[in-house]
Amino acid sequence: MSLLFNTRLVKCIKRIFPVVKHNISINSYKQTLVFPNSNQSAQTSIRYILSNRTNTAKSIVFGFSLLGLIGLDESDKDKELIYTIKKGLLQLQNDDYNAFEQTLHEALKMAFDLKNFDGVTYVYDVLANGAFMNKEYEKAKNLFTTVISRLFEQGGLEDDLNVLHISLKLSKIYEAQKDYKNSEIGYLYCVQRLEKKFKIDPENEDVLGLYAITLDAYARYLMNQGQTKNARAYFRKAYNASVKLNGEIFEMNVILLNDLGTLCYIQGKLDKALHYFRKAEQIGQHLPDMENFSTVYINLGNIYLKQGMLKEAEQNCVEGMKNAKRHRYDEGKKEAEICLAEIKSAMK
Repeated sequence: MSLLFNTRLVKCIKRIFPVVKHNISINSYKQTLVFPNSNQSAQTSIRYILSNRTNTAKSIVFGFSLLGLIGLDESDKDKELIYTIKKGLLQLQNDDYNAFEQTLHEALKMAFDLKNFDGVTYVYDVLANGAFMNKEYEKAKNLFTTVISRLFEQGGLEDDLNVLHISLKLSKIYEAQKDYKNSEIGYLYCVQRLEKKFKIDPENEDVLGLYAITLDAYARYLMNQGQTKNARAYFRKAYNASVKLNGEIFEMNVILLNDLGTLCYIQGKLDKALHYFRKAEQIGQHLPDMENFSTVYINLGNIYLKQGMLKEAEQNCVEGMKNAKRHRYDEGKKEAEICLAEIKSAMK
Protein backbone atom coordinates (compact mmCIF):
# COMPACT_ATOMS: atom_id res chain seq x y z
CA MET A 1 0.00 0.00 0.00
CA SER A 2 1.36 3.40 -0.89
CA LEU A 3 1.74 6.17 1.65
CA LEU A 4 -0.94 8.49 0.34
CA PHE A 5 -2.98 6.66 -2.26
CA ASN A 6 -4.62 3.26 -2.36
CA THR A 7 -7.11 2.75 -5.16
CA ARG A 8 -8.90 -0.06 -3.40
CA LEU A 9 -10.37 2.68 -1.27
CA VAL A 10 -12.12 3.99 -4.36
CA LYS A 11 -14.45 1.03 -4.27
CA CYS A 12 -15.85 2.04 -0.89
CA ILE A 13 -15.80 5.82 -1.32
CA LYS A 14 -18.77 7.45 -3.06
CA ARG A 15 -16.79 10.25 -4.65
CA ILE A 16 -13.14 10.31 -3.80
CA PHE A 17 -12.40 13.76 -5.19
CA PRO A 18 -15.27 16.22 -5.13
CA VAL A 19 -14.13 18.54 -2.37
CA VAL A 20 -13.86 21.81 -4.25
CA LYS A 21 -17.28 21.38 -5.86
CA HIS A 22 -18.49 23.73 -3.15
CA ASN A 23 -17.30 26.48 -5.48
CA ILE A 24 -18.56 25.18 -8.82
CA SER A 25 -21.51 27.32 -9.70
CA ILE A 26 -22.91 25.35 -12.62
CA ASN A 27 -23.68 22.29 -10.56
CA SER A 28 -24.30 23.50 -7.05
CA TYR A 29 -26.64 20.94 -5.52
CA LYS A 30 -28.71 23.63 -3.83
CA GLN A 31 -29.39 25.55 -7.04
CA THR A 32 -31.58 24.82 -10.02
CA LEU A 33 -29.59 24.89 -13.22
CA VAL A 34 -30.28 27.31 -16.02
CA PHE A 35 -28.55 26.54 -19.29
CA PRO A 36 -27.74 28.91 -22.14
CA ASN A 37 -30.09 28.81 -25.13
CA SER A 38 -32.66 26.81 -23.21
CA ASN A 39 -36.31 27.65 -23.59
CA GLN A 40 -37.07 26.08 -20.24
CA SER A 41 -37.67 28.05 -17.11
CA ALA A 42 -35.24 27.73 -14.24
CA GLN A 43 -37.70 25.40 -12.52
CA THR A 44 -37.62 22.80 -15.27
CA SER A 45 -33.88 22.66 -15.82
CA ILE A 46 -32.32 19.22 -15.63
CA ARG A 47 -30.67 18.60 -12.29
CA TYR A 48 -27.24 17.17 -11.60
CA ILE A 49 -26.71 14.34 -9.18
CA LEU A 50 -24.10 15.30 -6.62
CA SER A 51 -23.15 13.38 -3.51
CA ASN A 52 -23.26 15.22 -0.22
CA ARG A 53 -20.06 17.21 -0.36
CA THR A 54 -19.32 17.34 3.32
CA ASN A 55 -19.51 13.57 3.68
CA THR A 56 -17.58 12.81 0.51
CA ALA A 57 -14.88 15.32 1.32
CA LYS A 58 -14.46 13.53 4.63
CA SER A 59 -14.24 10.22 2.82
CA ILE A 60 -11.07 11.36 1.11
CA VAL A 61 -9.35 12.23 4.35
CA PHE A 62 -10.56 9.26 6.35
CA GLY A 63 -9.75 6.85 3.55
CA PHE A 64 -6.17 8.02 3.55
CA SER A 65 -5.87 8.47 7.24
CA LEU A 66 -7.03 5.12 8.51
CA LEU A 67 -5.48 2.90 5.85
CA GLY A 68 -2.35 4.75 4.78
CA LEU A 69 -0.26 4.76 7.94
CA ILE A 70 2.89 3.50 6.28
CA GLY A 71 5.86 3.72 8.61
CA LEU A 72 3.57 3.50 11.64
CA ASP A 73 2.57 0.38 13.53
CA GLU A 74 0.80 -0.53 16.73
CA SER A 75 4.03 -0.69 18.72
CA ASP A 76 4.26 1.30 21.93
CA LYS A 77 6.48 3.80 20.10
CA ASP A 78 3.86 4.74 17.49
CA LYS A 79 0.64 3.94 19.34
CA GLU A 80 0.19 7.41 20.85
CA LEU A 81 0.87 9.07 17.49
CA ILE A 82 -1.71 6.87 15.74
CA TYR A 83 -4.25 7.54 18.49
CA THR A 84 -3.70 11.30 18.21
CA ILE A 85 -4.14 11.26 14.43
CA LYS A 86 -7.34 9.25 14.69
CA LYS A 87 -8.61 11.60 17.39
CA GLY A 88 -8.06 14.54 15.05
CA LEU A 89 -9.84 12.77 12.23
CA LEU A 90 -12.84 12.13 14.47
CA GLN A 91 -12.92 15.83 15.28
CA LEU A 92 -12.86 16.65 11.58
CA GLN A 93 -15.65 14.15 10.99
CA ASN A 94 -17.67 16.06 13.58
CA ASP A 95 -16.96 19.34 11.74
CA ASP A 96 -14.75 20.70 14.52
CA TYR A 97 -11.98 21.96 12.26
CA ASN A 98 -10.16 24.03 14.91
CA ALA A 99 -9.88 21.05 17.27
CA PHE A 100 -8.79 18.87 14.34
CA GLU A 101 -6.00 21.25 13.41
CA GLN A 102 -4.79 21.60 16.99
CA THR A 103 -4.74 17.82 17.47
CA LEU A 104 -2.92 17.22 14.19
CA HIS A 105 -0.25 19.74 15.15
CA GLU A 106 0.22 17.75 18.36
CA ALA A 107 0.60 14.65 16.17
CA LEU A 108 3.10 16.48 13.98
CA LYS A 109 5.27 17.31 16.99
CA MET A 110 5.11 13.67 18.09
CA ALA A 111 6.18 12.50 14.64
CA PHE A 112 9.11 14.91 14.64
CA ASP A 113 10.12 13.81 18.14
CA LEU A 114 9.98 10.17 16.98
CA LYS A 115 12.06 11.13 13.92
CA ASN A 116 9.51 9.26 11.86
CA PHE A 117 9.85 10.67 8.34
CA ASP A 118 6.81 8.88 6.92
CA GLY A 119 4.74 9.87 9.94
CA VAL A 120 5.61 13.54 9.47
CA THR A 121 4.77 13.35 5.76
CA TYR A 122 1.50 11.64 6.50
CA VAL A 123 0.42 14.24 9.09
CA TYR A 124 1.24 17.04 6.66
CA ASP A 125 -0.95 15.33 4.07
CA VAL A 126 -3.87 14.99 6.50
CA LEU A 127 -3.50 18.66 7.48
CA ALA A 128 -3.50 19.58 3.80
CA ASN A 129 -6.68 17.62 3.16
CA GLY A 130 -8.31 19.21 6.20
CA ALA A 131 -7.42 22.70 4.98
CA PHE A 132 -8.71 21.73 1.55
CA MET A 133 -12.04 20.66 3.04
CA ASN A 134 -12.21 23.89 5.02
CA LYS A 135 -11.60 25.88 1.81
CA GLU A 136 -8.36 27.35 3.16
CA TYR A 137 -6.80 26.96 -0.24
CA GLU A 138 -3.52 28.79 0.21
CA LYS A 139 -2.79 26.80 3.36
CA ALA A 140 -3.73 23.57 1.59
CA LYS A 141 -1.58 24.48 -1.39
CA ASN A 142 1.48 25.11 0.80
CA LEU A 143 0.96 21.89 2.74
CA PHE A 144 0.48 19.78 -0.39
CA THR A 145 3.65 21.32 -1.84
CA THR A 146 5.49 20.32 1.33
CA VAL A 147 4.21 16.75 1.00
CA ILE A 148 5.38 16.54 -2.63
CA SER A 149 8.81 17.89 -1.65
CA ARG A 150 9.11 15.21 1.04
CA LEU A 151 8.08 12.52 -1.43
CA PHE A 152 10.80 13.70 -3.81
CA GLU A 153 13.22 13.64 -0.88
CA GLN A 154 12.42 9.94 -0.52
CA GLY A 155 13.16 9.31 -4.18
CA GLY A 156 9.70 9.88 -5.60
CA LEU A 157 9.32 10.77 -9.28
CA GLU A 158 7.11 13.34 -11.00
CA ASP A 159 4.80 10.68 -12.42
CA ASP A 160 4.42 8.62 -9.23
CA LEU A 161 0.78 8.08 -8.32
CA ASN A 162 1.15 9.88 -4.99
CA VAL A 163 2.57 12.94 -6.73
CA LEU A 164 -0.07 12.87 -9.47
CA HIS A 165 -2.87 12.57 -6.93
CA ILE A 166 -1.65 15.65 -5.06
CA SER A 167 -1.14 17.45 -8.39
CA LEU A 168 -4.80 16.74 -9.14
CA LYS A 169 -5.83 18.33 -5.84
CA LEU A 170 -3.67 21.35 -6.60
CA SER A 171 -5.45 21.65 -9.95
CA LYS A 172 -8.79 21.70 -8.12
CA ILE A 173 -7.46 24.40 -5.80
CA TYR A 174 -6.37 26.55 -8.77
CA GLU A 175 -9.82 26.05 -10.29
CA ALA A 176 -11.49 27.13 -7.05
CA GLN A 177 -9.29 30.23 -7.04
CA LYS A 178 -10.26 30.91 -10.68
CA ASP A 179 -6.66 30.48 -11.82
CA TYR A 180 -7.87 28.56 -14.86
CA LYS A 181 -4.56 28.64 -16.71
CA ASN A 182 -2.65 26.76 -14.01
CA SER A 183 -5.67 24.60 -13.29
CA GLU A 184 -5.87 23.32 -16.87
CA ILE A 185 -2.10 22.82 -17.06
CA GLY A 186 -2.35 20.67 -13.95
CA TYR A 187 -5.30 18.64 -15.19
CA LEU A 188 -3.65 17.91 -18.52
CA TYR A 189 -0.40 17.02 -16.79
CA CYS A 190 -2.20 14.40 -14.69
CA VAL A 191 -4.42 13.10 -17.51
CA GLN A 192 -1.56 12.63 -19.98
CA ARG A 193 0.72 10.82 -17.54
CA LEU A 194 -2.03 8.59 -16.23
CA GLU A 195 -3.19 7.80 -19.75
CA LYS A 196 0.34 6.66 -20.55
CA LYS A 197 0.48 4.51 -17.42
CA PHE A 198 -2.94 3.03 -18.22
CA LYS A 199 -1.88 2.05 -21.74
CA ILE A 200 1.21 0.32 -20.38
CA ASP A 201 -0.63 -1.50 -17.57
CA PRO A 202 -4.42 -1.40 -18.14
CA GLU A 203 -5.15 -3.88 -15.33
CA ASN A 204 -3.35 -1.92 -12.62
CA GLU A 205 -6.13 -0.94 -10.19
CA ASP A 206 -4.11 1.86 -8.59
CA VAL A 207 -3.52 3.49 -11.97
CA LEU A 208 -7.08 2.85 -13.12
CA GLY A 209 -8.65 4.33 -10.00
CA LEU A 210 -6.66 7.55 -10.12
CA TYR A 211 -7.17 7.76 -13.88
CA ALA A 212 -10.96 7.53 -13.42
CA ILE A 213 -11.20 10.30 -10.84
CA THR A 214 -8.79 12.49 -12.82
CA LEU A 215 -10.89 12.14 -15.98
CA ASP A 216 -13.99 12.96 -13.96
CA ALA A 217 -12.38 16.05 -12.42
CA TYR A 218 -11.12 17.33 -15.77
CA ALA A 219 -14.50 16.70 -17.41
CA ARG A 220 -16.18 18.83 -14.73
CA TYR A 221 -13.62 21.55 -15.28
CA LEU A 222 -14.36 21.54 -19.02
CA MET A 223 -18.10 21.54 -18.35
CA ASN A 224 -17.77 24.58 -16.12
CA GLN A 225 -15.76 26.31 -18.83
CA GLY A 226 -18.61 25.73 -21.29
CA GLN A 227 -16.63 23.17 -23.32
CA THR A 228 -19.50 20.70 -23.40
CA LYS A 229 -18.28 18.62 -26.35
CA ASN A 230 -14.87 17.98 -24.76
CA ALA A 231 -16.49 17.47 -21.37
CA ARG A 232 -18.72 14.70 -22.77
CA ALA A 233 -15.68 12.92 -24.20
CA TYR A 234 -13.89 12.92 -20.85
CA PHE A 235 -17.02 11.93 -18.92
CA ARG A 236 -17.35 8.91 -21.25
CA LYS A 237 -13.72 7.99 -20.59
CA ALA A 238 -14.28 8.38 -16.85
CA TYR A 239 -17.37 6.19 -17.03
CA ASN A 240 -15.54 3.45 -18.94
CA ALA A 241 -12.64 3.53 -16.47
CA SER A 242 -15.03 3.40 -13.50
CA VAL A 243 -16.91 0.42 -14.94
CA LYS A 244 -13.64 -1.39 -15.61
CA LEU A 245 -12.52 -0.82 -12.02
CA ASN A 246 -15.76 -1.11 -10.07
CA GLY A 247 -18.14 -3.05 -12.31
CA GLU A 248 -21.42 -1.71 -13.67
CA ILE A 249 -23.35 -1.45 -10.38
CA PHE A 250 -21.62 1.45 -8.68
CA GLU A 251 -22.74 4.91 -7.53
CA MET A 252 -20.07 6.80 -9.42
CA ASN A 253 -21.37 5.25 -12.64
CA VAL A 254 -24.86 6.58 -11.95
CA ILE A 255 -23.44 10.04 -11.33
CA LEU A 256 -21.36 9.98 -14.51
CA LEU A 257 -24.30 8.79 -16.61
CA ASN A 258 -26.42 11.54 -15.15
CA ASP A 259 -23.72 14.06 -16.05
CA LEU A 260 -23.61 12.71 -19.60
CA GLY A 261 -27.37 12.96 -19.86
CA THR A 262 -27.27 16.51 -18.58
CA LEU A 263 -24.66 17.53 -21.15
CA CYS A 264 -26.70 15.98 -23.94
CA TYR A 265 -29.70 17.93 -22.67
CA ILE A 266 -27.68 21.15 -22.78
CA GLN A 267 -26.78 20.38 -26.39
CA GLY A 268 -30.41 19.70 -27.30
CA LYS A 269 -29.81 15.98 -27.85
CA LEU A 270 -32.84 14.76 -25.95
CA ASP A 271 -32.79 11.18 -27.24
CA LYS A 272 -29.21 10.70 -26.10
CA ALA A 273 -29.99 12.40 -22.79
CA LEU A 274 -32.90 10.00 -22.31
CA HIS A 275 -30.61 7.05 -23.08
CA TYR A 276 -28.12 8.06 -20.39
CA PHE A 277 -30.78 8.83 -17.79
CA ARG A 278 -32.49 5.48 -18.41
CA LYS A 279 -29.19 3.66 -18.04
CA ALA A 280 -28.51 5.57 -14.80
CA GLU A 281 -31.98 4.52 -13.61
CA GLN A 282 -31.31 0.85 -14.39
CA ILE A 283 -28.08 0.86 -12.39
CA GLY A 284 -29.44 2.96 -9.55
CA GLN A 285 -32.28 0.54 -8.93
CA HIS A 286 -29.61 -1.87 -7.64
CA LEU A 287 -28.25 0.75 -5.23
CA PRO A 288 -30.96 1.18 -2.57
CA ASP A 289 -28.72 3.28 -0.31
CA MET A 290 -27.98 5.97 -2.90
CA GLU A 291 -29.30 9.05 -1.14
CA ASN A 292 -29.93 11.34 -4.10
CA PHE A 293 -30.98 8.82 -6.72
CA SER A 294 -34.31 10.66 -6.90
CA THR A 295 -32.57 13.19 -9.14
CA VAL A 296 -32.38 10.64 -11.96
CA TYR A 297 -36.14 10.07 -11.85
CA ILE A 298 -36.77 13.80 -11.81
CA ASN A 299 -34.45 14.32 -14.76
CA LEU A 300 -36.35 11.63 -16.65
CA GLY A 301 -39.59 13.37 -15.72
CA ASN A 302 -38.30 16.67 -17.06
CA ILE A 303 -37.20 15.08 -20.35
CA TYR A 304 -40.62 13.47 -20.83
CA LEU A 305 -42.30 16.75 -19.91
CA LYS A 306 -40.31 18.58 -22.56
CA GLN A 307 -41.33 15.91 -25.08
CA GLY A 308 -45.01 16.26 -24.14
CA MET A 309 -45.17 12.73 -22.67
CA LEU A 310 -47.04 13.84 -19.58
CA LYS A 311 -48.03 10.42 -18.22
CA GLU A 312 -44.43 9.20 -18.30
CA ALA A 313 -43.27 12.48 -16.82
CA GLU A 314 -45.69 12.16 -13.94
CA GLN A 315 -44.74 8.54 -13.25
CA ASN A 316 -41.06 9.40 -12.96
CA CYS A 317 -41.54 12.50 -10.84
CA VAL A 318 -43.83 10.57 -8.48
CA GLU A 319 -41.15 7.88 -8.23
CA GLY A 320 -38.57 10.59 -7.58
CA MET A 321 -40.70 11.95 -4.74
CA LYS A 322 -41.05 8.49 -3.19
CA ASN A 323 -37.31 7.92 -3.42
CA ALA A 324 -36.48 11.32 -1.91
CA LYS A 325 -38.89 10.76 0.98
CA ARG A 326 -37.46 7.30 1.61
CA HIS A 327 -33.97 8.78 1.94
CA ARG A 328 -35.13 11.95 3.71
CA TYR A 329 -33.48 13.89 0.89
CA ASP A 330 -35.02 17.35 1.17
CA GLU A 331 -33.52 18.74 -2.03
CA GLY A 332 -34.99 15.83 -3.98
CA LYS A 333 -38.42 16.42 -2.47
CA LYS A 334 -38.30 20.08 -3.51
CA GLU A 335 -37.28 19.15 -7.05
CA ALA A 336 -40.04 16.54 -7.28
CA GLU A 337 -42.62 19.08 -6.10
CA ILE A 338 -41.52 21.53 -8.80
CA CYS A 339 -41.61 18.81 -11.45
CA LEU A 340 -45.10 17.63 -10.45
CA ALA A 341 -46.43 21.19 -10.33
CA GLU A 342 -45.23 21.82 -13.86
CA ILE A 343 -46.75 18.57 -15.09
CA LYS A 344 -50.07 19.51 -13.48
CA SER A 345 -49.92 22.90 -15.17
CA ALA A 346 -49.17 21.28 -18.54
CA MET A 347 -52.16 18.93 -18.16
CA LYS A 348 -54.65 21.82 -17.89
